[in-house]
Amino acid sequence: VEMKIDDLMDFINDEKKTTNVSKPKKKNKQQNDTNPKSISNPTMDDIVTTFDQQMLIKSNEEKTNIDENKVSTDEGDIVKQLDNNDTNTGEEESKKKKHRRRKKKNKEEENEEEEDEEALAKKEKKEATIKNKEMYKALLQVDPTELTQGRFQDNSKFRVVQSWKEVSEENKVPWNQTNIPSKQIEEQFPKGDYPVGQILEYKDQTWRTNNEEKRALERLMSYDLQKLRKAAEVHRQVRKYAQKIIKPGERLIDICDRIENMNRYLINAQGIECGIGFPTGCSINHCAAHYTPNPGDFKVLGENDVCKIDFGTQVSGLIIDCAFTVAFNPEYDELLYAVQDATDTGLKEAGIDVRLGDIGAAIQEVMESYEVTIKGKTYQVKPVKNLCGHSIEAYKIHAGKSVPIVKKNDYTKMEEGELFAIETFGSTGKGWVLEDSDCSHYMKNFNYPSSWKPKSDKAKSLLNHINRNYSTLAFCRKWLANDGFAQHALPLKQLVDQDIVTPYPPLSDQEGCYVAQFEHTVMLKPNCKEIISRGDDY
Repeated sequence: VEMKIDDLMDFINDEKKTTNVSKPKKKNKQQNDTNPKSISNPTMDDIVTTFDQQMLIKSNEEKTNIDENKVSTDEGDIVKQLDNNDTNTGEEESKKKKHRRRKKKNKEEENEEEEDEEALAKKEKKEATIKNKEMYKALLQVDPTELTQGRFQDNSKFRVVQSWKEVSEENKVPWNQTNIPSKQIEEQFPKGDYPVGQILEYKDQTWRTNNEEKRALERLMSYDLQKLRKAAEVHRQVRKYAQKIIKPGERLIDICDRIENMNRYLINAQGIECGIGFPTGCSINHCAAHYTPNPGDFKVLGENDVCKIDFGTQVSGLIIDCAFTVAFNPEYDELLYAVQDATDTGLKEAGIDVRLGDIGAAIQEVMESYEVTIKGKTYQVKPVKNLCGHSIEAYKIHAGKSVPIVKKNDYTKMEEGELFAIETFGSTGKGWVLEDSDCSHYMKNFNYPSSWKPKSDKAKSLLNHINRNYSTLAFCRKWLANDGFAQHALPLKQLVDQDIVTPYPPLSDQEGCYVAQFEHTVMLKPNCKEIISRGDDY
């Protein structure tokens, strides 16, 4: 307010001076009439009004300057922002181009790697095929011209195990193999239509057999079924060959080698893609399971021995687990019949929604109904209580569910689509097994964390070999030695100590007793069950 008053006083003084000095110009009368104040002296009101007008003009000029400066500033900011946007757009475009180039390069590298992997896989498959054929030549101990086409094989030297018929009673599939197998499985079945196993209806669920919905569900399972049937047909032909070569006086290690090599040849083994499911078991007398000879073990099969031949074949990790008992002495007949009958009972009782404990009770009742007299002493056949059947999944021989062979309060149920190995063990001893010495069977822990690293370079090398060749399938020390790991004992122990690999030592009842075993693999299909591994022999 004080500044405005001072300005006003200055303005008034200036106006007075101007009025006193300047002379009015002469104007015509009209002008005087229209503008009378132009010649008169200004009053205070006029001066104030004029001052306000000039101040308003000045204020408007200042505001206009400010707005112009602001507009100028805004335009500069916009231009600057546009320049920045252009720069950013250019940088982003450059980054995108680099990313596209990098992505293209990575894709090319991936394609090259895939091509390399495919080429390597083809090379490995070709090498494996050649190796399998070379192994077969060592197996073939007769002139190829002496091979015959017939399927019939006389197994009368064995007790209980039956002879092979000229035509299968189960599937009526024409025989396209020689008496000593010489044709690989894919050569015999070029269309992939492998023989079907034994078909059984579900007990108390016969409605499933002709139910269209269940038949449709079975067709959806055909992919895995064909793989299992392929493995089962190989298993049948291998065990037919095994029954031809097994005889007293043979070394167990030689029998196992020949069975495994024939298994590899017929399936045309390709690493973990297809091949052997687990090491061949040849447990003798009181030893019930998990025995195969280690390197340097040259035990011989005797005339009075009871030998369990247990081996597997796998395709894409789907395992056929099947076993039978070899005996030459008729004294053991009732022992073998008891176990075979118990296994067949387990197969009949198995089904969708059946409780596992009920299957065990039925098996126990049948097995304990048998008696066997050996060397003048009579024994009741006892089921081995702590051995059982099991569910099977891809690359997992023991998948979680256990099928007991004695009565138990186990209310777990079998389910549709599951695969089971139904196996029973009968003993003249205590009916209870304990771990024995000299372990031969091992298997990588299915759930071991990848963060667990082996402690030594040798253990790391061995683990890489196991991952590449066996994954989570079982293996044995003899295989590691044959693979070039002669000094494998210490690194294998390190893997066991770190819980990366699990040992499965031999399981034995009391010494001096006899244990028999029979086993089949069954698939619980939606409309029926299929005993995939069934053959003429058992």
